Amino acid sequence: MGYNPPVIMVQKSDKPATLPGVFSTLAAGFELTTRYLWLMVIPALLDFFLWIGPRLSFRPLIESLIAQLPAESLQLVPTAMLESLTGINFFAYLSVVFLGVPALMRGPTPAATPIQPAIIERAGIGEWAGYLALLTLAGLLLAAIYYGLIAYALRRMGAAAMNTTAPFNPLRFVRRVGRTWLRLAGLMGLFLLLSLIIFFPTSLLAGFLSLINQTIGALVIMGALVIMIWIIMFLSYTPQGMTLNPRPFLPSLVESVQLFRRNLPASLGLLLVVTLARQLLATILLTADSGTWVTGINLLAHAYISTALIVALFIFYRDRYAAFLQTAPATQVGPQPPATQQEQP
Repeated sequence: MGYNPPVIMVQKSDKPATLPGVFSTLAAGFELTTRYLWLMVIPALLDFFLWIGPRLSFRPLIESLIAQLPAESLQLVPTAMLESLTGINFFAYLSVVFLGVPALMRGPTPAATPIQPAIIERAGIGEWAGYLALLTLAGLLLAAIYYGLIAYALRRMGAAAMNTTAPFNPLRFVRRVGRTWLRLAGLMGLFLLLSLIIFFPTSLLAGFLSLINQTIGALVIMGALVIMIWIIMFLSYTPQGMTLNPRPFLPSLVESVQLFRRNLPASLGLLLVVTLARQLLATILLTADSGTWVTGINLLAHAYISTALIVALFIFYRDRYAAFLQTAPATQVGPQPPATQQEQP
C-alpha cells in the first residue's frame, strides 16, 4: 500500500503521534511526484536550458586571474581543474546552492552536445558581480515558484484524502510565491552573514596560528567548517517551513530549527539519504552522458528523482510540524499546521 497523508486534527495531546519513518517519507515523495508529474517541469526546463541553451562565460576574466597567480601555486593545481573553471556556464547561478531548483548541469557543462550552444562572453569583474546578483535572485524566484507548486500539490493530495477539492487561485498563488521569494532571499542573506561572521575571524586566527604551527591553523579552519555544516543542517528544513508556514520570517525560521532539533535522528537520517542520493544520481547520470539527445532522458530522470526527494523533505516538515502543533502550547505556535491550512494558493 502507498503512503496516505494523515488527516491531522489540531488537538492538543500528551501522546506523541506516530509519524512516518525516513523510508516511508521517501516513498510518499515519489508517490506524490508520480501523481503530479508536472512538478518536475521547472527543474527539467532549467536543465535543458543549461544543457543546450546559450552559455554565459567569463573565461577571459578567469584566465586573467589565473595568470596573476604565482607559478608555484599553479603547479599545485591540476590542469583539469583549471580547464573546468574556464568552462563553467555562469547561467548555472539560476540553480542556487542549498536553496534553488535542482539541476544536473549546474557544474561545468559537457563539451559535447547535440547542437552547438551560443556563447555569451564577458570579461569584467563588475559584470560578473552584477550577473551573480541578478541570476541568484532569478534562481530564488524560480525556487519560490517550484516550492509553491509542491505546496499546492500537497494541499491537493490532502484535500483528496478528505474528499474535498483544492482549487487553484492564481492571484493567491502569486502572493504566496512573492512572500516565499522574499523569505528565501532573506535566508540567503542570513547564510552569507553567518559565513562572514564565522570565516573572516577564523581565517585571521588560522593565519596567525599557522605561523606557529600549520597543523593548528588547519584544525582551526576545519573547526569553522564543522560549525558551518551544522548550521546548514539545522537550517536545512527552513525553505520548507518558509513555504508551508504562514507565520512571519523569524518565527518560521526558529520553528524550522526547533523541528530539526526535536526530530534530530529522523531529520539527520532523511537529510543524509537525500544528500547522498542526489550526489550519487548526479555522478551516475553525468558519467553516462553521451553528448547526444539521449542525455535528455538523463535530465528528465534527474528532474523526477530530485523532485521526489525534495517533496519528501516537504512531507517530513509538514508531518512533524503538525505533530508539533498538537503538543506545543498555543502561545508558541501559529493557528494552523501546513497540512490543514484552508487557504489555497
